[in-house]
Formats: sequence, C-alpha cells, structure tokens
Amino acid sequence: MELRVLRYFLAVADHGSITAAAARVHVAQPSLSRQLRGLEHELGVELFVRDGRSLRLGPAGRRFLPIARDLVARADMASATMTALAQGLNVSLAVAAHTTTIADVIAPFVASRGRSMATPRFVAASADASYEALSRAEVDVAISTVPPPAGVASTEIAAFPIWAQVPATHPWAGLEEVALDMLLRRPLILLDDTFGTRRAFDAEVARAGGAYELAAVVSMPEIAQALASAGDGVAVLTDEPAYGLHAVAIAGNDGPLHITLRASWNPTSYAVDAIRDFAQALSVFCAAPADNRLPGS
Repeated sequence: MELRVLRYFLAVADHGSITAAAARVHVAQPSLSRQLRGLEHELGVELFVRDGRSLRLGPAGRRFLPIARDLVARADMASATMTALAQGLNVSLAVAAHTTTIADVIAPFVASRGRSMATPRFVAASADASYEALSRAEVDVAISTVPPPAGVASTEIAAFPIWAQVPATHPWAGLEEVALDMLLRRPLILLDDTFGTRRAFDAEVARAGGAYELAAVVSMPEIAQALASAGDGVAVLTDEPAYGLHAVAIAGNDGPLHITLRASWNPTSYAVDAIRDFAQALSVFCAAPADNRLPGS
C-alpha cells in the first residue's frame, strides 16, 4: 500500500469526483482511476459507490477513511521531523501527561520559552496510559509522578510537597507541619487514583499501616479546595492553596510527603537529544522562583 495512492484516495473522498481529485493531485484522470481500482483490489473491498461521474464513500470506504488520514498524517510528521533533524532545527515532541500536569507545569513552561522551542503536541492521559503510549511510540516523552517501567530512560524534573489544606478557622491553620497519624484522624478530601498525589499518599499510608476516612473523592484539585474551604474535610493536594486555605506540610516516616515529577523516554528514540534538552529546560523552569516563570521573563 503506497502513500501516494492513499493521498489519491483522500483527494477523491474529499472532492467527490475523479475529475476534481485529479486536478488537486496533478494526476491524469485515467491514471487516478486505475490507482483507485488497484487499491480496492489490494484491500479486497470497494471503497466508493460510483454514480456516473461522481463517487461517494461506501461502507468500507467510510471505515477506511480515518485509517488513511492517520497513515498519511504520520508519514508527513515523520518526514517533517527527519527534515528538521537534518537541518539542525528544533524537533516538535509529542508529550503525554496528566491534564493537571499539562495545565500547571508544561503549558506555563512552553509559554515561558516563546519561539525558542518547537511547540510540543500534548496528549492528556493518566500515568499508566502515558507509559503505554510511550511503549507504542505514540509519544516521545511521558511526564508522570508514577515510577517509570523498566527499560525506559528517565530523569527527575521536580519534587512537589503534598499539603494538607485547611481553612483559616481550622486549628492547623497556624502550623507548618502535621504528622501523618494526626491527619488520618480527620475526614479527607482526596483526588481520584489517576493522580500521582493520591497514589503517593496511599502508598505512604499503607507503609505506615494506617487508614483514613473519606469525606470525598474528586477529579479536580479545584473542587477539593472548594470542599475544604466549605469545611467538608482536609484536602490533600500539591496545588497552591486557594479559597483562603492554608497549606500545611505532612510529616511521614521519612520526612515531609512529596511527589517526584519525572520525564521518561525510549533510550533509542530518534529524538533523544531533543528530549533531554526538553527535560533539562523543564527542570530548570520548575526550579525557578514562581515570579520568574512568567512568559517573556
């Protein structure tokens, strides 16, 4: 199956006739018709319903259309990437991460870099799905707080403290730190287990042999903070406090609880140098004071 013929198929699907498609791809009409017939013979199905000079996609053609578009798009991306590498240009990486990580960490980083870095393509996914996408070579980098699987290269990007967030009227509001066993005596507002924060917290609780009472499980940090502000429980988060909440460090057996954000990639990737540069720049950005993270600063 040749990419050239797939482009012919897409042209006919988009323009609805051999005449219009031939003009679009600059191929003689008889040749284009033969190529389409050859593709149908190769696939063993009829892709088009022919009605005089017009063609419309048949059932098989409608199923094949998104596949053909994906194959052509991937080929174009591969060609553009190799051209960029050959010319020493910046490579646009595909990055998989949790939506919160994309919004709170990666997007501000990209904004701060301006045009000095090719814009990444973001894929929102849970930690497990990010690593699965990396293993299938659907993305170049997986950013996650969950330890990477064996066989991948990785580097630490940043460490973020896990806070117990309480309203100003709470007895802990004036504390700098609260022991984990004290926290476990309070109703907790936790993120769902697609978040690295929840996984890290649950792992620490299990190591301590503890248990907790759930006030709520939510899928957005902002909702957890809103519920905590309303007095429904203590929110366990890495996010900066909002709604008048106070953030108190949680003391575990080995020190304050935190999560580690890591970048992982295939060590044999074509873009390994670009990935390392991306990870290093992201690490420097995360280490900078918040005031220095503004775009253009």
